[in-house]
Amino acid sequence: MEVCRTLVISSMITLLSACESTSRYQHKHDSAPLRPPSTLESKDPNPKVEAPSRIGNKPYQVFGQRYTPLIAPTKFEQSGVASWYGRKFHGHKTSNGEVYNMYAMTAAHKTLPLPSYVRVTNLSNQKSAIVRVNDRGPFHGKRIIDLSYAAAYKLGVYHTGTAKVHIELVTKEELDKQRKAQQQANAKPKNKATAPKGNWFVQVIASSNKQKLENIGRQLSTSLNLKYLIENKDGIFKLRLGPMTNRDRALLIKQKLTEKGYESAFPLYSI
Repeated sequence: MEVCRTLVISSMITLLSACESTSRYQHKHDSAPLRPPSTLESKDPNPKVEAPSRIGNKPYQVFGQRYTPLIAPTKFEQSGVASWYGRKFHGHKTSNGEVYNMYAMTAAHKTLPLPSYVRVTNLSNQKSAIVRVNDRGPFHGKRIIDLSYAAAYKLGVYHTGTAKVHIELVTKEELDKQRKAQQQANAKPKNKATAPKGNWFVQVIASSNKQKLENIGRQLSTSLNLKYLIENKDGIFKLRLGPMTNRDRALLIKQKLTEKGYESAFPLYSI
């Protein structure tokens, strides 16, 4: 978790670090909230076009390192370590003048425009979420992004403290294109289904004696010119013939099996 947070930048070009006085915060050390975020709180924000922050996008300096925020980038990707911050900073101002809410899907980044939106993917579990960048940081080691508690919880970073992630700038235009493409795909007329095709089988018999079913399967495979398979379900083996292309074919095979004495045979469709 981030131990140093950047305050609102001054009217000059220098952005002050939040490492001033610990008396500014109710908690001396950062910690996790007493409850997990709700489903609503964990919902990804909807990226939209926002006016750049007047106070959060100027060059600044922290720990002797100078940073120059990006101006209207059209593409940005980065991989590295993510951390998170919680109760110590909850209710205090972020670098763009907003109030930090640990239950909001937000994040801090050193140079991305404030505000902006990024898609964060936890590379250890492939969980992904969109967060709104409204703060500066992290300024610890080689960490690239500091997640709010809600975002860290959703991505599985909360329990580990840090995680290797990939971040990618998300624009409203990009998401609009994705949504439009999805709507067009959903709007395409679908062929009305009749009987399912392609995965029809006929179950011949079930038994706890697998060898018995193997012998029967080989015989029926030869006489009916069909492949056979044996499935195991909790020690009960099921002999099936197939696959067949349609239900009518399965019903015909079922009739032939009945004539051979396998009266319990029945057709089934396997997805």
